[in-house]
Amino acid sequence: MQGLLNIFRKKTLVPQLTNFDPEIRQIADPDHVTIPLDYPGKVRYKPTVKPGDQVYKGQVIAKSRIGNCVCASISGTVKEMTSIWTAQSFHSPAIVIENDGNQSSSPEKIFDGPVDVQGDPEAAMARLRTAGVAPPWSLSGREYEKDGELAQLPPVKTIVITGIRQETTILTSQLLLEQNADKVADGLKRIVYLAPDAKICLTAPEDSRSWAEAKFQGLAEVEYLPENYLGRIEREVISRIHGQRIPNRESYRFHGIAVLDVEYLIAMVDALDGVAPLTQKCLTISGSNIDRAITVRFPLGSSIKHVLASQGLDISSYTRPVVGGPMMGFAQYSDTTPLTYNNGLFLIAEDVTPFDSMAPCINCGRCTRICPVDIQVHMVNRMIEYGQLDSARTLHPDACHECGLCANVCPAERPIVQLLHFCNHEMVHGERYNWITGDNS
Repeated sequence: MQGLLNIFRKKTLVPQLTNFDPEIRQIADPDHVTIPLDYPGKVRYKPTVKPGDQVYKGQVIAKSRIGNCVCASISGTVKEMTSIWTAQSFHSPAIVIENDGNQSSSPEKIFDGPVDVQGDPEAAMARLRTAGVAPPWSLSGREYEKDGELAQLPPVKTIVITGIRQETTILTSQLLLEQNADKVADGLKRIVYLAPDAKICLTAPEDSRSWAEAKFQGLAEVEYLPENYLGRIEREVISRIHGQRIPNRESYRFHGIAVLDVEYLIAMVDALDGVAPLTQKCLTISGSNIDRAITVRFPLGSSIKHVLASQGLDISSYTRPVVGGPMMGFAQYSDTTPLTYNNGLFLIAEDVTPFDSMAPCINCGRCTRICPVDIQVHMVNRMIEYGQLDSARTLHPDACHECGLCANVCPAERPIVQLLHFCNHEMVHGERYNWITGDNS
């Protein structure tokens, strides 16, 4: 009877923040950092240092074959080259640096002064690559390949600066936009010289309209987004700005679009002014039993444990940490996982009861009604569940954003997103997961 009541109970809404601290808190350097060298999307860096080397904060420690760099986020000794699982469940080689207690170097040791982006755009691009701020409209971090060679990419016609994150529990971008509006405006002016033929767009919270229109007038086309998650899903926003839908399995860059978070726009300005390279990241901590969300700034490669401990939070008080947000984040099995290009940390305190068999679909249609791309979710899921992949293909499961809205409203708590994910994985890689026997076939 209890199981039947669970199926029909009212589902909770997408988690949203009702209270947060607007201050971005600076976290002290940890005793060590672990910096991954590979990222999903064919971003690869080769070390320029070796174990035993002394490095200073801001020093280049790895470089890609197209000249983009990774900088040390603390001063210390290179302890080892190792391999790790990143927060996105991606296996990667990594550099471990032990803190030696020395202070970071002065900007003068790292840079030879500011760069005039208008007078010498090539020197400006070289500075950004060296500072670890590879802008996506030129030599981006990704090594797009075709037959082993770098692919020829179309020119960038649209640059989208994200001043608001799609997850409603992540505040990093909008806090930085509000608190660094002058620097953001400065960055938008400089982009014109680095990408003169591109249309510049900026996404911002709807409640910032009163001041943002005047601040960014003439510098960018501002797209104001609502507080609700459905209106902020990135693929939908980018498609709306671009004027046509972009296939989920294709990079924006192949369609002449570059997307850059406002945090990296600010880092770009700091690098061009000779202030600092990219060595730190902002992240919002929220979740169960956290009355007031916290946003922190920490050295790249700090562990989840170090970031939480700095705010008096004990990982043992929670069932699991989720890197990202509750809708599209990645659950972590260890608090030693390093944080790099992550924007949120959502902590779950309540118990999650696992189940072995899937509850049957009751054909309520909630998943289909909430889907932002109008997939017949309930039908696709049942086809996937019973191995009818060819039939599922005709209903375009590849359009799925994996945004999680369908699973959030499902009264039967079916693993909808997982089924769609594995279906699309099979369509791409030819691996078919058998949900009846529980193995690959």
